[in-house]
Amino acid sequence: MNEQLIVRIAEKYGIKFEHFLPVEKGYRNESYPIVTTSGEMVNIILYKREPSIIRIIRNANRASDYLAQHGIPARQTLDPRIVCLSFGSWHKYAGVYNYLSGETIPWEAYTMQHIKLLGAMLSNIHTKLKDLPISGFPSVAEQYLQLIISMKKYFLQPGVVPALKDKLGLKIDQQNLDNFLLLLNACQRLKLQQVLHMDFVRSNVLFEPRHTSKSPEKLVISGVLDFEKTACGHPLFDIARSLAFLLVDCKYKTDQQIRKYFLYSGYQKRGNNHLPRVILIGKNRSSDLLEKLVDIFLTYDFYKFLKHNPYESLNSNEHYQRTRELLLSRKMIYRIDDTINLN
Repeated sequence: MNEQLIVRIAEKYGIKFEHFLPVEKGYRNESYPIVTTSGEMVNIILYKREPSIIRIIRNANRASDYLAQHGIPARQTLDPRIVCLSFGSWHKYAGVYNYLSGETIPWEAYTMQHIKLLGAMLSNIHTKLKDLPISGFPSVAEQYLQLIISMKKYFLQPGVVPALKDKLGLKIDQQNLDNFLLLLNACQRLKLQQVLHMDFVRSNVLFEPRHTSKSPEKLVISGVLDFEKTACGHPLFDIARSLAFLLVDCKYKTDQQIRKYFLYSGYQKRGNNHLPRVILIGKNRSSDLLEKLVDIFLTYDFYKFLKHNPYESLNSNEHYQRTRELLLSRKMIYRIDDTINLN
């Protein structure tokens, strides 16, 4: 079915092609690499049907095109038109983009060099996006406010808390979720507001070796993909989202190593942007906004595991296990100890 759609979309864009390669699937799209009759490679992307998808595509294109024009290897539109194919009430949207070479890496294969490159690239992306007007982009703080509200409703559903206790031996403190809401409301008043990628994670970054006169095989980031979660907010949101993924993904690196490579050797030292720091002042103690945002993202990932998987299967999921252990160490969730009733 989709292969027929690709042929129709190619015709609408005036693309003459020899063949297309296997589909590459993302959260919101399916990417079809196409070999044209001239031997060039292009990407046709089919987008998931969802509310506001046109606005999402336009914002994604606006941010990625801007970065590509300013030297970042981001996916770039080859035609500004968004094609719509309709069959009665059914609609499918598509766009055509340049082809970016390289490969994503398995989550267990991160090296120090990969992590430093990720930090430097995110720093450079933030430097470039400072000058892109934020009008029209959604607020990331507002988006996560709504997500936390959904999480609170989920954990208040009858049966969820007992199932969490009986099947996983865990409990969640609703006060943490309330604190997240207060924090996110405060973040909307922060001065540094700019366009952010908000999905700068392993599956959206391509790496490849480059041969130079100085180095026979230098590893570089050759592509930054999937800007559909682009939003505006403080840069720490973007940094924390990527850091939360790295803390889970980098199974052979300590937390200290990950922070050193990503935040300091990468973002601060090799990138062009200053690593921001925001301190939260409370009644009894102060805390680092970056760490609080990491708490939010890890808790949200934990919630997605619970919502989309049978509880019984989670203990065999390594990503869930690592997310759980991080949340336990950060006191976002708690183990329910075994007890003996002597009565």
